[in-house]
Amino acid sequence: MYVGQILENKPIDMERFDTMAVVEVAQRHLETIKEPRRRQILQNFIDHARTEASGDYEGLMATCSRKEQHYASYGSRFGAPQSYAELEVHYRGLIESNIYVIHFEAEKLVVGDDALVVEGLVHQLYPGNLIEPIYGIAVDDPDAVYLATKRTCVFFVFDEDGMGAGEHSYSDGPLTADDLVKLAPDEVPERFFKNPLTS
Repeated sequence: MYVGQILENKPIDMERFDTMAVVEVAQRHLETIKEPRRRQILQNFIDHARTEASGDYEGLMATCSRKEQHYASYGSRFGAPQSYAELEVHYRGLIESNIYVIHFEAEKLVVGDDALVVEGLVHQLYPGNLIEPIYGIAVDDPDAVYLATKRTCVFFVFDEDGMGAGEHSYSDGPLTADDLVKLAPDEVPERFFKNPLTS
């Protein structure tokens, strides 16, 4: 799948912000695929993206292989989980920290037999008080919510059972202050304030 143009690297209008955007793209693409293995791969991705977007920790982990996990992040200075146990900690932290609220604006989506790749713009919400500890970027209002936008390409890899076995992500460099926009209170989705693990 290709949207037919290179997406402009800019923050999304919050009226369009939709955590299920990439799920909807993938579901439409699933209708065009006939091969059972590729359908299995794409369905796992859909389930993974849907549960992550809703903060469903148990559902999210159920899409991940217990046999193997191989994560890598290029263009970022952060480490990556290399086992199911490490992945449990990673995803619980992602949700508890409230940085799981993401609109993935897909530009390309390609499904193979062992891997799936999606490229586009990741629009991710961050509590202001986490940005400096995580990225070393001082913000003017730690109590505000910020929108981070980065061009990202992620390769999802799968085991023989069609379960997610890792993500290899590439971005156009570390997050900078230029990638951040402070949101007005009325621009922040209500769901951001209803964390499924800590509320």
